[in-house]
Amino acid sequence: MKNPIGLQTAYWSGTNPKQNIHQIIRLTKAAGMDIIELKAADFVSLSALERSDLRKEIKQAGLCITVNGTGLRPQRDISSSNIEVHKAGIRHLKYMIDLCKEMGAIYFSGIPYGLWNTKPEGKDVAEIKKIRTENAISGLKEVAEYAQKTGVILCMEIVNRFEQYIVNTVDEGIALCQAINNENCKLLLDTFHMNIEEDYIPDSIRKASEQGCLGYLHLGESNRRIPTGKKKSNIGWSAIAKVIHEIKFNDPMVMEPFVLSQSPSAESVSLWRTIKEEEDIKGLVTDAKDGADYLRNL
Repeated sequence: MKNPIGLQTAYWSGTNPKQNIHQIIRLTKAAGMDIIELKAADFVSLSALERSDLRKEIKQAGLCITVNGTGLRPQRDISSSNIEVHKAGIRHLKYMIDLCKEMGAIYFSGIPYGLWNTKPEGKDVAEIKKIRTENAISGLKEVAEYAQKTGVILCMEIVNRFEQYIVNTVDEGIALCQAINNENCKLLLDTFHMNIEEDYIPDSIRKASEQGCLGYLHLGESNRRIPTGKKKSNIGWSAIAKVIHEIKFNDPMVMEPFVLSQSPSAESVSLWRTIKEEEDIKGLVTDAKDGADYLRNL
């Protein structure tokens, strides 16, 4: 596959010793990436001057930037029926879009349609989902218009039933995109989540592309390891590569592995065992490089 290949900074979170963002940039480059995917925590709290310096540092390393993570919270939730909370969610997403533009990131992804790691607050799930979806669509129409004016593509990540409930499948994601009806609002499809929810991943990728909804991809094994082709896999990487070629998809593909049990993200992604030792930084670089090489050769 000839797509630009990236790696999310969360991959390095939990190493011992801890790596700062400057070290992570160097490690990402050493792993042979084209893209570094920043989490909001990597740059939101910085000053404008510090963000400018960080952007220059990443550019000098020869890396492009994507951003993943919306930062929505109970007090700023676009799917809420509380008008103040709903409006706060819209304002926050617009603010994040401004920061993405400032960082030079064309793609801004995450779960803008609701809160991550949440379940319906009541027994009538269908009704709750309907109301939450309608609220999200209403707010995201405004956010998507703002993204279009700003030149940022809002990519709504479709996650599995254990992490969210408003949108879990590609079909639901396509319906959400069509309701928002803005060319700067697309989908981020993730093989880890698709492996749980979709009947056949290549067909779902093809469908999203045919409907004009495919933004970019997150790639990872069913256990959130990096795909390297060195072991048998539950995910058909050759079939995925075939459909990528057939639909002439040339946009980013970013690896989002979670392998460090000491990572701050470990509990939230339910990583209860050690997949990689936190001291094995050299091994982390090697695995990431092997993954990038494998994907490029598919």
